[in-house]
Amino acid sequence: MDPLISILRNSSLLVSAQVVASLIAMALMVLVSRVLGDVEFGRLHLALSLTMIFGVVVEFGLSQVVARAVAQERARAGPYLRKAAGLVMVLGALFYGGLVGAAHLLGYTAEVRWLALILGVLMVTEATSQLLGALFQAHEQMLVPALARVAGNAFTLAVVVPLLLRGQGAATVATVMVLAAAFRVALQAVAVRRLYGFELPGPPAPAWRGLLAAGLPFLAAQGLGMFVFRVDVVMLGRMASEATVGWYGAACRLMEAFNFIPQFLTMATFPVAARLWAARSGEFRPTVRKTLHLLLVVAVPVAVVLLVLAEEIVGFLFTLDAYGPSVPVLRVHALSLAMVFVDYYLVGILMAMGRERVWIAIVGAACVVNPALNVLLIPPTEFWFGNGGIGAAVATLVTEVFILAWALYAIPAGTFGRASARVAARAAVLGGAMAAVLVTGRALGAPWMLAAAFAGVGYLIAVVRLGILPQDVSRWARGMVRRRPAIELIRLAEPNGTARVRPAPVPETVKAA
Repeated sequence: MDPLISILRNSSLLVSAQVVASLIAMALMVLVSRVLGDVEFGRLHLALSLTMIFGVVVEFGLSQVVARAVAQERARAGPYLRKAAGLVMVLGALFYGGLVGAAHLLGYTAEVRWLALILGVLMVTEATSQLLGALFQAHEQMLVPALARVAGNAFTLAVVVPLLLRGQGAATVATVMVLAAAFRVALQAVAVRRLYGFELPGPPAPAWRGLLAAGLPFLAAQGLGMFVFRVDVVMLGRMASEATVGWYGAACRLMEAFNFIPQFLTMATFPVAARLWAARSGEFRPTVRKTLHLLLVVAVPVAVVLLVLAEEIVGFLFTLDAYGPSVPVLRVHALSLAMVFVDYYLVGILMAMGRERVWIAIVGAACVVNPALNVLLIPPTEFWFGNGGIGAAVATLVTEVFILAWALYAIPAGTFGRASARVAARAAVLGGAMAAVLVTGRALGAPWMLAAAFAGVGYLIAVVRLGILPQDVSRWARGMVRRRPAIELIRLAEPNGTARVRPAPVPETVKAA
């Protein structure tokens, strides 16, 4: 199977399911933020951000180790899963206390400390879910993790809504999040034994020390990365009000609602890129180049819509009375979003090549740059605008520019080149035209959703007419559109690179993503 088509097939399943999951998560976020208010929502966002920083240590980069090892030899699935799951349980027990202690040392309120106590359990369940997802990723079969996420989000929404309407608060929301993560783990655990790798005689289990050593570079890379992208919330919690954290959290959650696009495209690319880099290096560069072009084309319209229509989006979802200060934060984040898309992908490529240490050096430098910028920018923006979140957002934007420049420098010469620069320039020009259409539409009084839909369709037509998408992608997309849903096929990649095909009904939520 063409490597790019394998990536597209797997990422399409992920994206289609994740669109549903993101819509559910968006509905949940809107409900929670409206019912809790900016202060209590800020407490929840602060506790969740602190939990995510510690959660990286619990996961210890083991999901990447498992994905890469099993992608190269699928018989490793059983031994690696058993050993990695045991390590996650031990690390979870150790760092649960660290999380609770950190919440006390940072001087957060009693409400935030109680939320950290609840969300600490989430570290273990999320790490376990990532391990199971890594096995599906290694087999290039991403449907189960994607559907499990949809089911988990649906469970959260179904349980949280009646509880919030009865007057429950942030602690109840945190508890339901933990239960939903456990539900997701259970769904994946039921299906994981059906993977091809479990049918093969497994090699001896890896040594604990060897597994930890293999995960250490990933831990360093992910831990430092999580610190860079979450330390702004932790610092806002110390340097500004909890309401400011709530405004900032609303804008961040909107931006993060689109992060699944580079995340899952990278997840689908990772095993393919690792395999090509190790065995078929001649196909490596064109495959990752074309995937980047697809990502650039998708990133531009998302960033433009958030930038131009920030006020309308915040007003529609959260109300401007409570979350009006989120508007300038969201506009700055919109500029960061396009770079986040590319940065996430470039990091995945570096890791697939086994160059985790390069990323560690880049993100290690960012760990100095970002907090320093937050210290410089949060106090004056809090003083001048009553909104320190603006300073934190600008710090994130500058940090993303820094990471992008160094990541591009670290990728082997000739991987992207002038062709990628031309695609980026054309997408940017089309994005500028799209922004002009949106501004004009709003000036003429057109409903913002209608203006966004019209501008988006125009952007898509222009992309197709100008031939910006790789031909492989265009042919695949046309094939997906023409293919009848009743005979949709799910191709299951085999270890020898061939594929067996079986007819299967395709649910509406995962038809063509």
